[in-house]
Amino acid sequence: MKNLVFPILLIVCLLSTNVTAQTGNSAEARGGSIYSSIGVGYPVDVTSAGLKAQGILGLTNINRETSSLANPGLWASTFYSQASTGLQLTRAEVESSASTGTNVNLQTGYLHLLFPLKPGKIGMSVGMYPVTRANFKSVNTKTFNSTANTELEYTNEVQSFGGINKFEVGFAFKLGENFSIGYAPSIAFLTLKNSEALDFNVSGFADHSQEIDYNGNAFAQRFGFTGTFKSVLRETDTFSFGGTLNLPYTIDAKRTFSAIKNVRGAEQEVTINGAEDQNGDIDMPMEASFGIGYSPSNLFNLAVEAELQKWSDFSNTLDPSSQELMNDRKKIGFGGQYHPYRKNLDTFLSGFKYAAGISYDTGHLNILDQNIETLWLNTGFGIPSKVASFVDFSFQYGFRGTTDNNLFKERIWTVGMSVNLTELMFVRPKLR
Repeated sequence: MKNLVFPILLIVCLLSTNVTAQTGNSAEARGGSIYSSIGVGYPVDVTSAGLKAQGILGLTNINRETSSLANPGLWASTFYSQASTGLQLTRAEVESSASTGTNVNLQTGYLHLLFPLKPGKIGMSVGMYPVTRANFKSVNTKTFNSTANTELEYTNEVQSFGGINKFEVGFAFKLGENFSIGYAPSIAFLTLKNSEALDFNVSGFADHSQEIDYNGNAFAQRFGFTGTFKSVLRETDTFSFGGTLNLPYTIDAKRTFSAIKNVRGAEQEVTINGAEDQNGDIDMPMEASFGIGYSPSNLFNLAVEAELQKWSDFSNTLDPSSQELMNDRKKIGFGGQYHPYRKNLDTFLSGFKYAAGISYDTGHLNILDQNIETLWLNTGFGIPSKVASFVDFSFQYGFRGTTDNNLFKERIWTVGMSVNLTELMFVRPKLR
């Protein structure tokens, strides 16, 4: 029982192979990436649309127009309270050597509040954001020949939803003129549901469904730092660097099973030997990142950033087979942003900011000796307001995975939007 759902990806691979081999069968994938159904979900990089448009996380202090969750060290430099959130629409075309499909997913991102306890010196951050996310659903319609040589049809539905989310409260402090540090403790919550259901279109066969739920929590910590220097190569330029360290943490988790059969129209809970509820530990990996940014003037900025997640250290005593697929994740991104609106020109196109970038991600999975890599091409624009707030849009086109060994390759389009409001939005102008 406990290995029937996991790994869901390999089950779906086998189902897809059978789908194309039999007449009248079909498959449909819904929700997010098929690779998010493995382990505790696919890692999420929580960034605003303005940063996604550049292909970076936002580790440096080059452009502080909008708040960033990525680096706690940045929070000390804020002068106004800020609130930001975002959402993303994703469409992916999925193909393997045996089948094709399309899925669409709309998901909310994060909520970040930033408060200057001492403007420009001490900042406080409150955030809620995802760490991993599973959002996959596959519906397969298949046929088989019964003993009476009659073709029968049934539907197999596999789902994986949930992941790890964090509620975080952090603080940052300015050290002298050029440096700042930040510390952010948090509570990580795991809520993950894996399920599978068989539905037959004829009597004589009992419909069956089963579900595995994972729940747990842990105390987590991360640190950040930044350094910013002006007039390095020319009078108007700025150089900045930043980094973060997320300590590994252990989730005290519980796994629960449930199985139901539909017999003569009545649902009956089924007890299966070896499928008892169980408590265990899930060890999450250490993460580290570093970035460098340069701005020759206030009209243009560039940044290159890299991230390492030690997923090879991931372990799950409740499902040991999942850790065998984990691999260290490395990501690097490079991008820039142009700010013509700062020229205060009257032309329409000069009233926005523009961004572009590229990023490469080795992925955290290695399946059948294949790394599930992702290449992203990014662009976007931002709409500034007269009260220091922004609405940003990002557009991404990516390639993930491979069709080798009957795995899945995804061509992904995403449209993201984030809103960053500052304290000035709520200040009533004085009447003269």
